[in-house]
Amino acid sequence: MMRMTQLVRARAAAMWLVALVSLGAGPSGSAGVWQSTPQAPRAFIVAAENNRIVLPDGLHTPAIDALRIRLNDDLRGLLELTRSTDPLTQSRALRALGRFERRELVTDLLAFLVPTSPADQDGKRRVAEAAQAVAQSFRGDPLPSDPSSLQVQGALEALAQVGTTEVDVSLGAIARAIGRLPYTTAPQVHAADAFLLAAMRRIDPDSSQREALAEITRGVESLARIDGRLAPLSSDTIDWLRRILLGIRSKYDPATRINALAALVAARGVDADTLRAAVDKAGPVDLRRLAAVVLGGAGAPVVATERTTLLTSLLSDSSATVRLEAVRAWARREAPVNGCARLFDALKDSNTGVVLAAIDALGDACRNDENVTDRLMVEARTPPPTAWHRESHALVALARRAPARVVIPLLGGFISHPEWQVRMYAARAAALINETSALERLGYDPVDNVREAALGPLRRLKGDEAEPYLLAALARPDHQLLRTAALELKGLTPTSALGKALADALSRVTAEGQETSRDTRLALIERLREIGAADQAGEVIPLLEDFDLPVALAAAQLLQQWTGKSFDIDPHPRPRVSAASAPGNPARIKLGNGRILHIQLLTEVAPLSTGRFAQLAAAGYYNGLTFHRVLPNFVAQGGSPGANEYSGDGPYLRDEISLAPNRLGSVGLSTRGRDTGDAQFFVNLVDNPRLDFEYTVFGDVIDSDLNLLATIEEGERIVSVTFDTDEDDKKHTPLSPEP
Repeated sequence: MMRMTQLVRARAAAMWLVALVSLGAGPSGSAGVWQSTPQAPRAFIVAAENNRIVLPDGLHTPAIDALRIRLNDDLRGLLELTRSTDPLTQSRALRALGRFERRELVTDLLAFLVPTSPADQDGKRRVAEAAQAVAQSFRGDPLPSDPSSLQVQGALEALAQVGTTEVDVSLGAIARAIGRLPYTTAPQVHAADAFLLAAMRRIDPDSSQREALAEITRGVESLARIDGRLAPLSSDTIDWLRRILLGIRSKYDPATRINALAALVAARGVDADTLRAAVDKAGPVDLRRLAAVVLGGAGAPVVATERTTLLTSLLSDSSATVRLEAVRAWARREAPVNGCARLFDALKDSNTGVVLAAIDALGDACRNDENVTDRLMVEARTPPPTAWHRESHALVALARRAPARVVIPLLGGFISHPEWQVRMYAARAAALINETSALERLGYDPVDNVREAALGPLRRLKGDEAEPYLLAALARPDHQLLRTAALELKGLTPTSALGKALADALSRVTAEGQETSRDTRLALIERLREIGAADQAGEVIPLLEDFDLPVALAAAQLLQQWTGKSFDIDPHPRPRVSAASAPGNPARIKLGNGRILHIQLLTEVAPLSTGRFAQLAAAGYYNGLTFHRVLPNFVAQGGSPGANEYSGDGPYLRDEISLAPNRLGSVGLSTRGRDTGDAQFFVNLVDNPRLDFEYTVFGDVIDSDLNLLATIEEGERIVSVTFDTDEDDKKHTPLSPEP
């Protein structure tokens, strides 16, 4: 094993030396690259992260080469700062290098995995950041010189070696890194499993190291979820996770028990005893929620009668998140045998999310029970002006269940409703019953989100005759609608009107100059490949010098297809927006329901995201926007001017991946791929480990406000986002905490 490690490190060191030479630095470093600017170390690091960009190796233009020089200077400066005598600067530089996601940096990062003494807190933070940076670097493309993934094996061995002596924060970070390396062989997974098991056994849950145990079990969950198909967790690891959940010989903290159950769920290792322990009402809420998830699956480890008993108990739980998951489980597993009476009971729940889950379930459950259909008919009445959720969900459920009952008189009140969300749900119901006339009306709705919901069904039902609706959509401003129109045009008989409308839409959106238009513009270019013609080349040629590199590349491919000639691109990326600073006191998000969410921003780990959030809040950007996407027991997403996924602030934000977890109340940056944040944000409504290391986490809802999250409904208005403390805080009355 040691010989393999030495071989891997020798090869990696050689590759890294080549990389250093290409960056213009020697093994001892250059003469203070970062010091050549007037910025302090932290400012230099933040600016380097803000400037981060992926550039194709073969592309050389004056603008791109200037960016490449700056990028290399930034890397050299960060490498110098990893040797700083200031521990905080050193940790920040390591974190920044990991966020570049370049595998050639791994060897240099591994050099910081040096065992520390028990009292060396600075050293432990350095090791933690180095471990996280190593794992994040592996998000980059594999090295051409490493076709056998020896670099992954070497990183695993190096992490495991230092992890045998580390404790506290450093061991937790090492465990989470080992849990998510990109393994390619079953022996690698077995080795990672063995390390994590040994780490769990090492930690005394009653000691000051107990926080590390929560992180280790989160690492086990990652390994089981990501690599379970490559190799399952060992039976010894499964047994130890069960011991943790059952609290055998020790009282484990709630986070550790929750992570242990999540790992067991991912590994399909939940047995009857652990499931019964998870249902215990004296335990953490998330244990009971996960227990309901297991009971709703096909492999619940209890007999049918006990499953019924356990779900009945969970349906009356004090936590809305548990009741909601129990409703879903009852609909899947119990309704076919024991009927829908329990779902009817859930319609009286005090929490809107639970009620909507029951209504949604009734769209498919108990198909032969006419009482269910009759109840949905009663529920699907025209909504009042504001509280529209219940009736709108009932309409869609009724359309799924009994299409013949959803007739034009019933739909009419929804189609003409003043709330656009109600009309959007009407479009979804009309699509389910193939009601063309209703969709035709909604296809010209004044709100683009309603049009977008109607556009796909109209294309499906009307074929080429849907062209007028698609043309009308292409004349609208909303980026999501334009993207959907371009996608729905696939296969439509080409016409000159469609080609012109596509080109006009592309020019119009390009003139807005927003980086966040990328997905829309790429969809428009792709459809022009099918519907456009070579005589439109003059309208596309300017895109060869576009501000967004992927758009310039797509334009060159389109022009080559049209003309048979190759075109060079000369993209000119926009200068990055300068990073702002965020205040230290919590952000106050005042909601339309009168409540206030206080969010503590993580300015240290996410300076770019917190700075932009604070800057936009100060400008009033969020005032009047909504939480347009609310998925109970998952996330609530808001901050879009268009109340959809594709409308946001213009410049992209760089991701700031860190060790901060996606847990109940953590606030993350919404993206559509790497480095595509557009100032939209989401709040985790439950613990979501599968989102870890995929999205920037830049804040946490304070503990006393966590129960407010269950009250957020789709369309909830954001009245304001401020950082002031005033009389509203004195009136703030959070709900009672859940057990």
